[in-house]
Amino acid sequence: MTRGFRRIAVGWIGFAAALIVAPAARAYLSSTWYEDASGYEEALRQQKVLHAPMLVYFRTDWCPHCRAFDRLLEDPKVCSQIGPYIKVRLNPEHGKTEKEIFEERFGAMGFPALFFQDSDMASPSRISAKGPADKFVSQFAR
Repeated sequence: MTRGFRRIAVGWIGFAAALIVAPAARAYLSSTWYEDASGYEEALRQQKVLHAPMLVYFRTDWCPHCRAFDRLLEDPKVCSQIGPYIKVRLNPEHGKTEKEIFEERFGAMGFPALFFQDSDMASPSRISAKGPADKFVSQFAR
């Protein structure tokens, strides 16, 4: 084997290894929340492409427990734990489609309602929206 051929072979092996490792390095990480029905539909499209888990949060403006959960979402421990999730916030009082998503797709009742949707699109599972931060993030260690 000539020296030039070895260099080319090693170069191609390095290139192939970079292609294999690169997708793992591009894991989803975002602080963005998609909003309402149009945001939910976009989040579903993103989930299919990125294969990332999703959190779906139903809230209303008048709900005191929702406001408390909104404050919990600002906690640094919570932010770092939910960063890898595609996040959607819906208010069922904003329209017919939002209400249908809340009642029919998720079968939810009461606020706040928080659901985990795995990247394999299995049935969503409801998780607790109660704090403090350590208690809330412990649900993600499953």
